[in-house]
Amino acid sequence: MLTLYHGTTSVCACKVRIVFAEKGEGFEGKMLDLGRGDQFDPAYAKINPNALVPTLDHDGRIVPESSVIMQYLEDLFPEPSLTPADPFDRARMRLWMKRIDDPIHPATGVLTHGIAFRADFLRLPEAEKEARFAKIPMESRRVIQRAVYTDGLAAPVVIGAAKAFDALFRDMEAALAAEDWLAGPAYSLADAAATPYANRIHMLRLDSVFMKDRPRLAGWYERVRARPSFAEGIGRWVTGDDLRKFGSAPADAPERVARLLAAA
Repeated sequence: MLTLYHGTTSVCACKVRIVFAEKGEGFEGKMLDLGRGDQFDPAYAKINPNALVPTLDHDGRIVPESSVIMQYLEDLFPEPSLTPADPFDRARMRLWMKRIDDPIHPATGVLTHGIAFRADFLRLPEAEKEARFAKIPMESRRVIQRAVYTDGLAAPVVIGAAKAFDALFRDMEAALAAEDWLAGPAYSLADAAATPYANRIHMLRLDSVFMKDRPRLAGWYERVRARPSFAEGIGRWVTGDDLRKFGSAPADAPERVARLLAAA
């Protein structure tokens, strides 16, 4: 049995659910409320000490890390293939996935916490805020979250996050000049990996900052949104509370991020 521990809007969980959908395979889901802190529960820490989602449990064999899970599913269910046939295209696919893991995933956390999640966090009692910081096992994550929750878009880490996304989308625009997909003529794990991050920019209403004047990128995003795996891997899991959080983001966030990029 394939059991997936995941979160509703977790970009990493979305990547894995997209691959499940592309493969036409199902899983038993164990939903964690990340806002409530389920990822820090001691029982979950036994299978994922980093307090991250997703985690795949395949008959007791634990596979953490979303990109590793994606490749595991590709190996487990080789058809339909999401790996390019050409070795060079395979290398390109892996380079996109590596880039999504770092620096784009940390950049996503910076922008998401600083724009969408900050308001709810600031309403917590001080003791609870500190307790949540203390539970984060990785110091780098703890430092970054403290910075963006304290200073919002004024935190120094925000400009680096914005520049990382701008560079990613610039390079995607260039890559898509030759073909419809990121790593060759066919949809691959690279496209599955990038989709939730483009969607997160959309949910944060930063399209006007990062996707403006990039028509090939916009066309790619329309194509991935049109695939059934988008609704199955992303859309069906979004809750009313998720929409509230993202919908209550500061109206001036796009303008502020654009100013940061212009000044960089």
